[in-house]
Amino acid sequence: MAGKFWPRVRELIWQKAEELHAADFHKGHTENITPPTKQELREGGYFYQAKLMVLRDLHRRGSQG
Repeated sequence: MAGKFWPRVRELIWQKAEELHAADFHKGHTENITPPTKQELREGGYFYQAKLMVLRDLHRRGSQG
């Protein structure tokens, strides 16, 4: 089970990081967004913020059931 858990969590973190980046981008731009690189997501702090959000959400789900 552990072999499937972390790869899925990392995938969720990257997805959330892209969502956060897109939300920030659309606040100041009207044109279409180009997908950010993983390096840009890390440097912009989106990966770290997304990691906290995803892990917090998973912890809450685990605590409830």
